[in-house]
Amino acid sequence: MEDRRLSILAHIDQKTGREQPLAEHSRNVSLSCGKACEKIGLSSLGLLAGLLHDSGKGTMQFQRYLRGGDASQRGKIPHSFCGARYCYESWGLDGSVRGLTAELLAAAVCGHHGGLPDVTGVTGDDCLRRRAWPEKEIDYEEALQSYFQESSCPRELDDLFLKAQQEIGKLGNSIRGLCEKIPASGRKKAFCFLFGMVQRYLLSCLIDADRYDTFLFEANEQEPRPPDLPSLWRELADKLETHLRGFSGQSPIDQKRREISEQCLRFRKNGNGIYRLSVPTGSGKTLSSLRYALNCAKENGKEHVFYIAPYKSILEQNASDIRDALGLDDEDAQADKILLEHHSDVVVDDEEKEEAGRRELLTQRWSPPVILTTTVQFLNTLFDGKTGCIRRMHSLTNSVIILDEVQAIPVKCTLLLNAALDFLAYVCDCAVVLCTATQPSSEELEIPVIPGKPAQMTENLEETFAAFRRTRVVDKTTEGTFSADRLADFCANRLSGCESLLAILNTKSAAASLYRALQARMEELPQGDRIPLYFLSTSLCPQHRIDRIREIRERLQSPGANRMVCVSTQLIEAGVNLSFQCVIRSLAGLDSIAQAAGRCNRHGESTCRDIFLVKCADENLSSLPDIQKAQEAAAEVLDAFQIDPAQFGDDPLSPRAVRRYYHHYYHLQEQQLSYPVGEKDDPKLFAPTDLFDLLSENSLSRKSCAENHCSRPPHPMHQAFDTAGKLFEAIEKGGLDVIVPYGEGEILIAELCAEPDLRELPGLIRQAQRFTVHLFDGERRKLSDLGAIRILPDSGAAILLEGFYHPDLGVQTHRAEMDALIE
Repeated sequence: MEDRRLSILAHIDQKTGREQPLAEHSRNVSLSCGKACEKIGLSSLGLLAGLLHDSGKGTMQFQRYLRGGDASQRGKIPHSFCGARYCYESWGLDGSVRGLTAELLAAAVCGHHGGLPDVTGVTGDDCLRRRAWPEKEIDYEEALQSYFQESSCPRELDDLFLKAQQEIGKLGNSIRGLCEKIPASGRKKAFCFLFGMVQRYLLSCLIDADRYDTFLFEANEQEPRPPDLPSLWRELADKLETHLRGFSGQSPIDQKRREISEQCLRFRKNGNGIYRLSVPTGSGKTLSSLRYALNCAKENGKEHVFYIAPYKSILEQNASDIRDALGLDDEDAQADKILLEHHSDVVVDDEEKEEAGRRELLTQRWSPPVILTTTVQFLNTLFDGKTGCIRRMHSLTNSVIILDEVQAIPVKCTLLLNAALDFLAYVCDCAVVLCTATQPSSEELEIPVIPGKPAQMTENLEETFAAFRRTRVVDKTTEGTFSADRLADFCANRLSGCESLLAILNTKSAAASLYRALQARMEELPQGDRIPLYFLSTSLCPQHRIDRIREIRERLQSPGANRMVCVSTQLIEAGVNLSFQCVIRSLAGLDSIAQAAGRCNRHGESTCRDIFLVKCADENLSSLPDIQKAQEAAAEVLDAFQIDPAQFGDDPLSPRAVRRYYHHYYHLQEQQLSYPVGEKDDPKLFAPTDLFDLLSENSLSRKSCAENHCSRPPHPMHQAFDTAGKLFEAIEKGGLDVIVPYGEGEILIAELCAEPDLRELPGLIRQAQRFTVHLFDGERRKLSDLGAIRILPDSGAAILLEGFYHPDLGVQTHRAEMDALIE
């Protein structure tokens, strides 16, 4: 069959009949993957992974499937095995650098569709080899012969492998040197973990190169020209300087804000490393850190600036402020090429059918120069096992990464994130900025962050915090618990001495109960004596919260008409630029209390205002142990403050108080810092372990082999990537992002239901982020039982039906409750 080599295809567009040869796709992916891997010194490894990734498509069985167009067969004819097996048979997977290089390649190639496998299973089985030799009957020799006919040759692969082996040896020496800066007790684990991050990085480059080339083929488009980054960074930095010159306030706080901003600008020459921006709430750290980031990118040739916020509410407000500061209009199509907001993944991810739908090509790429996203998306990118999350990881390289309100990172992720930040800073050439008024310290931990030199971006911490002190903490926790009714009465009493009041509670249900209790009291008053009530929680979609916060801000800034009460969950505590005259905070960690204080007398409108701490009777924290431990650690500091205020500079929220809080908090949470898991999380975990261990030494596999008197597979590394990736939850797994019928959300739902063209879907999905609410598993089940959720088959998006979204309280999960609210 003379023309057989011309007929070996990678893709066929079933609508138009256009064909993409396997050789063309392999070369495209190889070049793209190699270019991305070059950023950490692994260009040959990336080139080789790209060449091998689809070598299994050369079988007649796969070619018949492509030409037949039977969508039901997608994902059922294996092809990823071929390149992985070639690594085994050509180069071996022993304990040498050669074996490590082959293992990295084999795992990436066989994981580019289904995700990284466990290299060694927790019970000691050779999972990587099993992926290279699948049970399903396949024709390896036929695939390889067809591949070599058209796409490459053994000599080319061997030459690249030799260079890749040298790259891995050099990188290994660098990582070994980095680990010398980590305490001896965590050094070996850190080394294994960091090489696991190298594995994830390689796979990220391969997945993105593969998906993106497939997208360009299917959409029949050319890759757009990349932006002129040096010119762009200069332009954005200049726009920010112009914006900052518009702040003309002359108060002492305004002057201190300018001083902090100038210090951040002077720090711009400090590139790769991990730095702390420890400044008080209300000190303008968002724009100060952005000023550093843009100028650092300009000075050091960075490719991206990432701003990462812990909550969507912070991202929503600060994204608006950042767009305004950079002169980027929401309606300008060009602005989307410069700045991307990535709130949530509104496309349902079905890993088992990943090859089956067009949705896999829509996985969000972090390609624009400026990325604004959430901590959840950042953590998922680093640790979640889904290929859509892994795909984004390589975009973090050579970037400035601003982690705002870093104290809000889930405690279980502490060691994972510390090591990942070390990897990003010192392997991926990133400048990482940890921003917060309550800076966690990791020096005492087994796996700390390795600070840059200098570590602090600003000077004179104690003096700076003293200059911003404008609240007084009043501890009411010794007066027993407050029911919703008692707390409503307490709020009403406080309103006699102030115009605006903010109450922050730890749970959505407690906040809703207080809102209703206050609403009942307002209804008892004559119409002219009632004051506006507002409610904020994550039950409201982002756009709804933006609209509410705008209303609140306008009222607060209206002299003579600013009386109001806002009831909120902790989402208001960080990044929401509002200033109330009085704040009531349900007891939480000292970091949360400090953030709540930042919403009180924020701009020094008065000499000093009160923030009251209470214990709320309506909060069920049984499923929120982190808050319980934080309360305990905060109570210890508050008790010590009562005995001797001077030791904390007469301020229970001073940097000294915060350091004591974290020392005690980390001691209480010692067993949680490395993300513990056990049999209840996965039945095959026959003994307690943690995700950090699974992603480094995989001690369970050693324990299992010892108990069963057998040897572990002869791999250089033994990480249980698949097990850890499935167990990782930045937020509770099993949840779902749904698009809600609020405002323009109704129009977007209608457009998505109309099965739009593939090229229109990314834009619609991006717009839909502003109208999504994350449902936790319990909420999802209740709404599903009521028939309130619909999954759109073409896009994979989930929508909430009419009647389950309340104009004040957002998503509601009980029909009876909805009926009562609507009346």
